[in-house]
Amino acid sequence: MKKFAFILLACASLIAACACQPKQNPDQPEDKPDDTPKEFVAKRYNGFFVEELAKAYETFVEKDELPASVNVEGILYGKGQYMAAACALLRKIQEDPEHWEDEEVDVPVRMTWGSAEGNNTFEQDSISIEALTWAADKALAYGIKNGSMPNYVSFGTITCPSRGADSTFTYTYDTPFKDQVKYIGNFISRDYGAALCRAFHYYKHNLKFPGKVCTWGSDYLRKVTNCDIDDPVVIAAKDAALSKLPENATDLQKAKAIFEYARDEWEWEDYANTHKGSVKTIQAKGGNCCDLTHATLAMCRAAGIPARYMHGQCYFSSGVIGHVIPEIWAGGRWWVSDPSNNSATMGHPTWKGMNKFNGRYKTLPF
Repeated sequence: MKKFAFILLACASLIAACACQPKQNPDQPEDKPDDTPKEFVAKRYNGFFVEELAKAYETFVEKDELPASVNVEGILYGKGQYMAAACALLRKIQEDPEHWEDEEVDVPVRMTWGSAEGNNTFEQDSISIEALTWAADKALAYGIKNGSMPNYVSFGTITCPSRGADSTFTYTYDTPFKDQVKYIGNFISRDYGAALCRAFHYYKHNLKFPGKVCTWGSDYLRKVTNCDIDDPVVIAAKDAALSKLPENATDLQKAKAIFEYARDEWEWEDYANTHKGSVKTIQAKGGNCCDLTHATLAMCRAAGIPARYMHGQCYFSSGVIGHVIPEIWAGGRWWVSDPSNNSATMGHPTWKGMNKFNGRYKTLPF
């Protein structure tokens, strides 16, 4: 099988483990609930808003999307409005835990909601409540000024390397926090919105905010465009990849088996953007980086293993080329798992760093 042979030097900043993420269920907060059950009961307008934010998170768990609106005392508030209220309430509750319900939070009459999935470069899988509050303050200030919640809140800048022996990224951290975690990258609206509602859901059931909150804006397990996790062709390929594993195989063993199946059984082909999708790629036993990634992600998600798209301008021996790569969650970390080259191993692609990191996606838009 012929595929391009590129110099092996993975981009360490993108492969690094994010060990703070819960291993099994990314939608569980890091703080364990107290043994004694607690339940917040709303008394006034602000409290009713908190209850609706908690319900919004339950909708997210069910549908992998936040609701378009919430109903607070008979009034419908669009996503931009209720997320602006969430930002304000997060600060208000922490600063005045005894009397935060007394004075009604201001909800903008007009506030739209942003979207920028492709700019998702945030590196951590969980965030401290302090850092989440900082992001909420930034988002609300932007929203009040512009009439729209921002597409993302930036925690720091990533300086792309020049091509050479050292091809890792350089980070500039703009936001030091008490927990000493150096958060980095763009925290997009989908993800900070889910994190806010996740925090309020915890508050409703524990009468306090968690110390840390998961930052995932998706469970990365769903069927999406070109990623057909329930198609018989995908299921058969997934079963073939896992056929030699024991019944008690770990997610890490399953992820490795799926990646190696995709790498060894399929050919890389030279064309731009999506042409085939997951099913036709498996049937044809080949595709470009987009289609190989569709098929790999479909098999992982069909196996109950979270997987997402990663996109950047990568350094290859032939030059800088736009490239789409699967990232697979297993064993408590994300693995960059590029099936487009036979020399790649799980966690170690063969491209030599990135000229530009464009972000991560739950659905590939091209």
